[in-house]
Amino acid sequence: MAKNNIYKVVGTISNEIINKYKLFEYKHLPIIQTLSLYIHVAKHVNEFLSIDSYNNTITNIPKIIDDPNFVYYDPHKLSLLYFKELKEDVCVVVKLNLRKNKNPYVATVYPVNKRKIEKLKELSYIINR
Repeated sequence: MAKNNIYKVVGTISNEIINKYKLFEYKHLPIIQTLSLYIHVAKHVNEFLSIDSYNNTITNIPKIIDDPNFVYYDPHKLSLLYFKELKEDVCVVVKLNLRKNKNPYVATVYPVNKRKIEKLKELSYIINR
């Protein structure tokens, strides 16, 4: 699990995502969130529309992972980018296992614009053809 014992499970990678991106080794592994997430998110706090939007995003991380509008797999960074429209469009970045016995974890959360999402959708379509 996480190197510190302060974490919570916020979801798992769906079978659809596992099959689409051939991430079979991650099946049934929990996605965890640790306190270190807040350190990484701190640099993005002022990018949110409001403190309410930020709080809403943090509170809804499990919902974003469970029911995203779009998921992009970045094989170079070994991460999944979960996109969802809440009060604004947001991205939850889940880093996959980087070492043995380490679960996927929420690395950061930030707001995004629709143009970036559309570009990643197009790229994903091209890559996965």
